[in-house]
Amino acid sequence: MRIQSAVLSLLAATSALAAEKPPYVSTKLDTGLELLAMESHKVPLATIVLSCKAGGMNQTPETDGLVHLWEHMFFKGNKRIPNQEAFNKRIRELGISFNGDTAAEKVRYFFTLPSVFLDDGLQFMSDAIQAPLLEQTELEKERRVVLDEYDRAAAHPSFDFGNLERNYIYGDQEYQRDPLGYRPIIISATREQLLKIKDEVFVPSNCSLLVSGDYRPDELGVLVKKHFADWKNPKDWKPVVRPPFPPFPKSLDFAMTREHVQNASVQILFAGPKARSQQEDSFAADVLNQLLEHRSGKFYKKFEDSGLTFSAGLSYYTQSQAGEIDLFAETQPENAAKVKALLLAEPKEWLKPDYFTDDQLEDVRRNLLINHKREVNQPSEFIKNLAFWWAVTGMDYYDGYLDNLKKTGFEQVRTFVKKYLVDKPHFAGILMSPADAKKAKVKDDSQPLVAKYLKKYASAKDAKKPAVKGFK
Repeated sequence: MRIQSAVLSLLAATSALAAEKPPYVSTKLDTGLELLAMESHKVPLATIVLSCKAGGMNQTPETDGLVHLWEHMFFKGNKRIPNQEAFNKRIRELGISFNGDTAAEKVRYFFTLPSVFLDDGLQFMSDAIQAPLLEQTELEKERRVVLDEYDRAAAHPSFDFGNLERNYIYGDQEYQRDPLGYRPIIISATREQLLKIKDEVFVPSNCSLLVSGDYRPDELGVLVKKHFADWKNPKDWKPVVRPPFPPFPKSLDFAMTREHVQNASVQILFAGPKARSQQEDSFAADVLNQLLEHRSGKFYKKFEDSGLTFSAGLSYYTQSQAGEIDLFAETQPENAAKVKALLLAEPKEWLKPDYFTDDQLEDVRRNLLINHKREVNQPSEFIKNLAFWWAVTGMDYYDGYLDNLKKTGFEQVRTFVKKYLVDKPHFAGILMSPADAKKAKVKDDSQPLVAKYLKKYASAKDAKKPAVKGFK
């Protein structure tokens, strides 16, 4: 009886939460810049985020990786702060903790500072986005940093696996899913290319300003207009449109060996839903992911509790331009082939009416509610996450997220499984070390794929000398 009452209380709480107003306030400037603000006076801090609908999706074959380079240049000189030294000095004066990130469908710049410096912080963000100098000397310095980041990624044993995955699935449009970029293009990037990117994507109508923490709403509105009202879109600006992605290719199964791989990784990818246009499917993907993680569930007992794998599951990274569903596991090398076969067969099991239980579904909903409440109570992190949702899905999607998850039951999950997973084309690979492959009698049959899809990356390893004069 107590369990039933708890479930009813949970459903009531979830319903009430869905009916509440969003934990943020949204307004839009005449320039097209959207302001999302969440007031919280727990601590005397404010977090400021600039979110942009930008990333790999805005790139061309000639600019692959330059949106990421632009992100690094954001934290350099501008008309008010002329160089890196002055920038760092101002950071120290305002007590700013800052960072940024670039992905396929979003770019975020964010920092936290004492709320007494909110006016200065908004000016700091405004100057950085509106009037970057993109000065050549600073570009050469930051190019080194980005190349070091690229080389660290290239040294990882999974680098070739990831590049093969992206190139096989997206073909000639793979650069739109590659925020890290292509090394020779980073080497030869020019200031003119970065300025063009600024005018294409880093404009008010393609960005939002998000603020959380200790501020007064009336004061915030005045300050935002003070610092951002003069930021205008270029004349006749329109959003960048790139070629559509090809259909998911035919199934591919292979094994790849690389030195320094620990254990064995199994990864099986399927075409996933586009969150803006296939919302119901994206909600079903999230519920399925949580159901498979349930400790009392058949999947967890079969793959993890049994000791067959170290970890296993299904992930779906919410995206709107494209995306994949990833069925994965890490296991001992001698079990890799068996685990891969079991994972490929498992989605059909999810269609059976007794695979998941009502109690597991309620636990999933409870956990999602708890996670949401925890997130809202961490304003500095919440506003960064909100920046992701604004750029990738839009706020209508976010505002209705919990309510839509509440409506997502086994019928929607099974429909999703049939639509995306059962007997659908897949990209399935095993990655392990050569020594482990020999012991497990697994043949590396990836060489023809590497020769076909990754030839340019092999030549890029030798591209050590920059094409831009003056870079040493």
